[in-house]
Amino acid sequence: MTKLGMSVVRADPELIIYTFFSMILSLGVSIAIISGTFGIDVLFDSSDNPGAEEDAVAIATLALVFLGYMLVSIITVFWNSAIIASAHERLSSGSNPSFSYGINQAMKCLPSIFAWGLISGTVGVILKILESTAQNQKSPLAVVAMIASFILGTAWWMLTFFVVPSMVLDKNGVFDSMKKSPHLFKSTWGENAGATGGIGIIQFFVSMLVILMCSPLFFLGDYGIITGVILFIFIFGFVTLFFTTVDSVNRASLFYYAKTGEMPPMAEKMGITF
Repeated sequence: MTKLGMSVVRADPELIIYTFFSMILSLGVSIAIISGTFGIDVLFDSSDNPGAEEDAVAIATLALVFLGYMLVSIITVFWNSAIIASAHERLSSGSNPSFSYGINQAMKCLPSIFAWGLISGTVGVILKILESTAQNQKSPLAVVAMIASFILGTAWWMLTFFVVPSMVLDKNGVFDSMKKSPHLFKSTWGENAGATGGIGIIQFFVSMLVILMCSPLFFLGDYGIITGVILFIFIFGFVTLFFTTVDSVNRASLFYYAKTGEMPPMAEKMGITF
């Protein structure tokens, strides 16, 4: 499955551009939110009541961070939807969809994408709070929070694995997709875990190879260090983009397999058998 996903991305490298846009827009939102938090003190200048000012600043900061998390979630879901739509078209028909195809398909599901972005973003915030509690406390409660965060995160991943493909490819609503996703995941949980784990393992070894390639440059003086850092950022960034895109493509392949019990037609054309 991972081999098929990598083949699709090599055949349609423009899919990586979707992931690039997703990361750039998410980074832009993050920078804007961080910048906004520094300016909140100016909006709540209440020197006569410093206690009220601190409370107002804390509430405004939390609200701003929550808003940013929601926006990043919606952006991520939108571009993942575009990748899944384009990849499914390539996998099922063998055609080469245009760059605008995925965007157009995602735009058709924009209300559902927006709603799912809010839902998944809210759950993500809750999981982050649990993780933060586990990291910042040295008590039995921290262990409970850590275990709860892991269990809930894993359960959420399994239950919602096929929500985005269901919305984009079958044009189901958010709640219908949430109902169908667990049933589809149950029938293919081994393939889902294997494909996801396979990508992680391959990406890890490729990342280690990038580090080994760039390491000698750090012993060549200042210019070597600068060159090494630039080269590492460029190659590592591309590796991250590539495998993130492959993961989304695999989601489309697994959705096809979960619904039909067969591999996508493109697999046979490329000589990939299971």
